[in-house]
Amino acid sequence: MTRKEAYEKLLRLCEKQGAELDGFLSDIQNHAVKEDFDKLRRIVGKIMGNGHYEAFVSIASDVPELTPSWMNRA
Repeated sequence: MTRKEAYEKLLRLCEKQGAELDGFLSDIQNHAVKEDFDKLRRIVGKIMGNGHYEAFVSIASDVPELTPSWMNRA
């Protein structure tokens, strides 16, 4: 596996996990009481902000051609 392939594999994994977390919130939104949903949404936000976003930044820095399109919007 090349360096670029390894970074791309990690990028796709982070994207998949992000989509799954977003789907989780969509699934529970109308079933959880507001206080629980708000807390779970904050937890997911922390996971995405502190974990996935940092991974995206690191990948984009190390292999610029893998920069997700949403990161190029300024």
